[in-house]
Amino acid sequence: MRRFGLMLWLAVQAMLVSVSVDAAPVLDVQNSLVLPPHTVNGVKISELSGLAWDQDEQLLYAISDKGAVFHFRLDLQGNRLQAANAVYAANLVDKEGERIKKGRGDSEGLTLMNANNGKRGDSQLVIAFEGVPRLIRFTPQGRAINNITLPAVLDDRRNYRHGNHALESVTFHPRYGFITAPEMPLRGEPRNLHTLYSTKGQQWSFTAYPAKNSAISGLEVLPDGNLLVMERAWSGFLNPLVVSLRYLDFKQCAKDPVCTLQDLKVFSNHLLVDNYEGLTHIQGNQYLMVGDDGNEDFLPTTLTLFTLDLGK
Repeated sequence: MRRFGLMLWLAVQAMLVSVSVDAAPVLDVQNSLVLPPHTVNGVKISELSGLAWDQDEQLLYAISDKGAVFHFRLDLQGNRLQAANAVYAANLVDKEGERIKKGRGDSEGLTLMNANNGKRGDSQLVIAFEGVPRLIRFTPQGRAINNITLPAVLDDRRNYRHGNHALESVTFHPRYGFITAPEMPLRGEPRNLHTLYSTKGQQWSFTAYPAKNSAISGLEVLPDGNLLVMERAWSGFLNPLVVSLRYLDFKQCAKDPVCTLQDLKVFSNHLLVDNYEGLTHIQGNQYLMVGDDGNEDFLPTTLTLFTLDLGK
């Protein structure tokens, strides 16, 4: 009887342990859709580098490296992306209506404000620029509204390793405000130690994915309040392009000075991996990411739908 009681106690403890441990997030790629090369309102759809989903307007916004914004209507059937139809395009302009000049219009990261508040007509784009590091609010039609104040260390161009290694991503967190990051670590920092910066003063550091030149190309706040990080590594034609999707748990970051990220999915190939640069949450467990065609006719602009089950 005593032995039976001990076995019962052990079984109960095992059940309690299994209940208290969260299941790990699971990411599954569902399907991809290649956008045929064409123009909308005279603006070519190419070099897409940022995505953001507007729940209120049921629109997918995309920006290009060349300083343009696009609106797409999506046809989603279950976990299949059937079509993405461009319904609007415009070049980004400043407050006076002048096109943002080349060299200052390297638009890379995208997030939204007021896109899921149940109101239509009040959405704003927030775009991260690389050439001159800035976060700027825009109307959905691409007209600048105002700059967002950057953390001081990111406001000085001299702190970046290279002019092409500045702000590549931005997302909004309800607690921490806007979160952005230099594509590569700043001068004086270890080359493999990425740091995220919030507009409310917080910082989080983590080790880059172990592929040469792995750089932050996208960020997205998840429904559970944690972060999806996209990194892209490229070190020449003799080496594969490596794209990694990684999960950052802010609670874990609070325990350690360097966050430990969980690798959810890694794409690595010499020829077959799209140059993914932007991602966004659509609805439920559905997400989209986009591949930059580099303005090359032989490379595709690819939208890929994936699901992410957080296991909470």
